[in-house]
Amino acid sequence: MKLRTHSLVLLALVACSSSSNGDGGSESTGDSSSGPSSSGPSTVDSSGTDSTGGDPNCGNGVVDDSEECDGSDLGGQSCADVDPSFEGGTLACGASCTFDTTGCDLIPGAAMVTLNELTSTPVTAGAYTGAPDAIELYNAGSGSADLSGWRLTDDAEFAADSTYTFPPGTTLATGEFLVLVSIGINDMGDFPFGISDDSEETIVLDDGSGAAMDSVTFQGYDARVSWCRVPDGAGSWTWCDQSWGATNVEATSACGDGMLSGDEACDGDDLGGATCESIGLGFNGGTLACSPTCVPNASGCTTDSQVVINELESSDDDIELFNAGGEDVDISGWVLTDDPVAADYDPAVDREELAFPGGTVITAGGYLVVAVGELPGQHPFGLSGGGDQLTLLQVGPNVVIDTVGYGDGEADVSYCRLPNGPGGAWTADCTPSFGAANE
Repeated sequence: MKLRTHSLVLLALVACSSSSNGDGGSESTGDSSSGPSSSGPSTVDSSGTDSTGGDPNCGNGVVDDSEECDGSDLGGQSCADVDPSFEGGTLACGASCTFDTTGCDLIPGAAMVTLNELTSTPVTAGAYTGAPDAIELYNAGSGSADLSGWRLTDDAEFAADSTYTFPPGTTLATGEFLVLVSIGINDMGDFPFGISDDSEETIVLDDGSGAAMDSVTFQGYDARVSWCRVPDGAGSWTWCDQSWGATNVEATSACGDGMLSGDEACDGDDLGGATCESIGLGFNGGTLACSPTCVPNASGCTTDSQVVINELESSDDDIELFNAGGEDVDISGWVLTDDPVAADYDPAVDREELAFPGGTVITAGGYLVVAVGELPGQHPFGLSGGGDQLTLLQVGPNVVIDTVGYGDGEADVSYCRLPNGPGGAWTADCTPSFGAANE
């Protein structure tokens, strides 16, 4: 259950919303932006997993573990249970199965600082264009808040390398926004962690003593443009257009209605005429589909490469490549990533890709096992046990060599091709055989 409280033991819980005037407001001094941003470019989802907004059970009228509420089922919660700054009112549930506190009554004079908007991909317009990820705070209360010493993190243990601590003198007045951006490859920015764009994330804001002031759990793909509260500070979380430092705006396109609109690359069966061959990534066959997030799903597309991703597992994060051809293949400069890949994919922006070092060769009929780590030839990203996607590509221009997506739990032991090579079918729960024939 996702609750927002002020106890010292809620880091495993997920916060709910808080009260607001719903009209937006001015911007705080410090890191902030001055206007709305447009949606980003579409990417290609090469995963075969189901990427629905929020929990797939949302809407069944029963609160599941990953939901705050569902329909009329509020899990027994009231406004005062959600946050002690509320003195009464009517709690509701939004369409994303997150609390809507627009009907709750705030104690007069109380501050209410909330997580208000976030994105898991680079900001596309405005003052923070190019920032890898961004998080916006909003004071929905009627009193000013002193954020000195507060912390923002995606790590339940508040590890130093994954936590941002607000400097002394940081304040947020009533109706003000504060925008923070992740530290990029130029070492500029605020918070030291990235926001996954394809896995579940939990962001926590606390007061520095362990008392959580707000938190949100979401699927990274929901935030590829913007995941925000509508109205500001009080509404349930939903898809939005970027609006850093200004009133949140619900997304203009309606992903899932089967009609291509707005910034959607596809919607349902409407692919806008796109095919595997036309999306500009080197595929030469197969069937293109549309993911539930309205980006092309290339998991059914094929290449004629004899070098393939052959086995992987999400416990130790090992990845095996296999050369089924009759000649050695030099893969120096090729890239392995778990980020979404489109024709405009830029490895310089991807902070956790592996670019194979010079002299990396896979012999004919040979294997290359890539371990997780920071050494040359190791990949720095982890493979999520809840499902992930992995792509091997050449860059400049981008040409996909192979791509694979897997679902929750499928790679816990080993996810492999049976039999080896391009013709093998991906199979869960293989016997681990890294560096040898799959079985």
